[in-house]
Amino acid sequence: MSWRTIILTKDCKLYLRLNHLVVKNDSITKIPLNEIGQVVIDNPNIVMTGHILNALSKHKIMTIICNEKHLPFSQLNLIYGHFRQAKVIKQQLNWQANRKDKLWQHIIKNKIQNQQAILQHFYPYESFQNFEKYIEDVQLNDDSNREGHAAKVYFNKLFGLDFRRGSDTPINWGLNYGYSLLMSLFTNTIITRGLLTELGIHHRGQFNHYNLTSDFMEVYRPLVDLIVKENIFTEFSTKEKQILLNVFNQKIKIKNRNQYLSNSVEIYVDSLIDYMNNGNEEKLSFPIITD
Repeated sequence: MSWRTIILTKDCKLYLRLNHLVVKNDSITKIPLNEIGQVVIDNPNIVMTGHILNALSKHKIMTIICNEKHLPFSQLNLIYGHFRQAKVIKQQLNWQANRKDKLWQHIIKNKIQNQQAILQHFYPYESFQNFEKYIEDVQLNDDSNREGHAAKVYFNKLFGLDFRRGSDTPINWGLNYGYSLLMSLFTNTIITRGLLTELGIHHRGQFNHYNLTSDFMEVYRPLVDLIVKENIFTEFSTKEKQILLNVFNQKIKIKNRNQYLSNSVEIYVDSLIDYMNNGNEEKLSFPIITD
């Protein structure tokens, strides 16, 4: 099972040897590829061979490359993520509009439910019954924008009335960093299923290459909010980034079992794809961020 997250910050050379990732600097470290879930390359001076790049892709290992600001900037993806990709894309193009609307309704309901659980986690003696009303009022395709109403109340309570999403603050830097990690994980998972990330069920931005990623990851965003709330206050430096990178080692409850983040995302995404193809709502599986 893939479970290791490899974070590379020092000058080194990466190459392949006998199905192991070899990291060579002052010493040599060998890591079996089948144990690696994610690789984060946070140094522009790291040298990689073509063999190791192909091997990382072949083993479907999520590989993130950070920019000069040490922020996730690009990732390594397969050109062909599935052996029946043409068939999978044809199915995706034929997804029914009513199922898209219904699935988005499910996603937003579960996202708001997880937001409520996060608030209850930090403020156990307060009542957040208004979130029950938001969940109840979510319409098909969330036409009444209960997501937006819930988000305003949620962020104001979680980070204070002065908090503004998008402002230049350590909290927003942390949220953006964490969300970008989730986006990379979801993009990798979706591509390995043979789907086109450009074709969303709700997001339809013509300049957004990751519409479907943006759709599917929504319900997991509160996980990043939880980590930021607990760990980021007045600065956002290497220490805080390391804490957020540990998100890949978090365990999430899904289908009544605790799973590592990447495993839970695979279960979740597979259930959404199955619903869009077959319409069986009973097989939908959503994560519980915190009990």
